[in-house]
Amino acid sequence: MINNQINISDLHKNIFTILNDKKINQSSSEANIIISEVAKVKNYKKLSDINFKKLNLIIRERLKGKPLAKIINKKGFWKEIFFTNEFTLDPRADSEVLIESVLEDFSNFKKQKIKFIDLCSGTGCLGISILNEFINSECLFMDICNHALNVNKINCKNLNVINKSTFLKSDLFMNFKNNINDFKFIICNPPYIISEDILKLDKDTSYDPVIALDGGEKGYKFYQLIISQLINMDYKNSIYFEIDPKIKKNVLKLAMDNNLKVLYIKKDYLKLDRLIKISFH
Repeated sequence: MINNQINISDLHKNIFTILNDKKINQSSSEANIIISEVAKVKNYKKLSDINFKKLNLIIRERLKGKPLAKIINKKGFWKEIFFTNEFTLDPRADSEVLIESVLEDFSNFKKQKIKFIDLCSGTGCLGISILNEFINSECLFMDICNHALNVNKINCKNLNVINKSTFLKSDLFMNFKNNINDFKFIICNPPYIISEDILKLDKDTSYDPVIALDGGEKGYKFYQLIISQLINMDYKNSIYFEIDPKIKKNVLKLAMDNNLKVLYIKKDYLKLDRLIKISFH
């Protein structure tokens, strides 16, 4: 492990080498994050500014395969750093296409009052990112897990949007009592991994809660339930769904079978189909 006898200028290089030797992706970026986490002062300049005990604990856990976000309980998404833990899916860059799409579609609403729902909210990274982009927006965060909602609330407080946020523990819309059409749009990243594929996921993902991953036998169970509930509630606006490319055709068929309009499909930064916007007009 790393000791306090090294030169401060070599600290990043040594951490990078250890991580890279174990074929950990983005080793350079992770080295930077680890140093920031263990530095006692923001602009560290000497060895005494580094907590080497904490540094080595983090590296040991990382080399065992535990994701860095689950070790330090932090993950960057969009423009902020979010608290995350064992009860929440770690925010991922793939999901930023949802934020980009909302910003494009509602660019004329940035200063207007706008209410929306973050369904299956987890850390709240989607809803909070939009709240910070739209000055007068309000979000109803909904999740089935109390532990996840507590994480969501922590992030809302930490990122100064708690006064624009309300929270509801609910199995999808089962406990929802509002007028659904008061909400201009819904964003949703539901569980969408095909059940038999759960054990095939990369090791990092295995640390995320199964309840946030498992989309049922064919991966689109929650899309079926959500679409059915919204039709029964006579919803008239739109929903932004994150999807797995594997289930795109099934989600498209769901929309067509229910006479709903697919406004567009968008790709993530890896050029994989990741977002489908469906209109209930």
